[in-house]
Amino acid sequence: MALTHGAAPLHLALVFGIDEKTAIRYADSARALLDQAAEQPLR
Repeated sequence: MALTHGAAPLHLALVFGIDEKTAIRYADSARALLDQAAEQPLR
């Protein structure tokens, strides 16, 4: 979900009913994955 919806912590917290700090960690992880994927060359 975080990867497809822009990794907004508030959205994650509201939709999944998780703590704000947990949502921030998930969003940070999703952003890191997106950044890592963007750096990979196309095959």
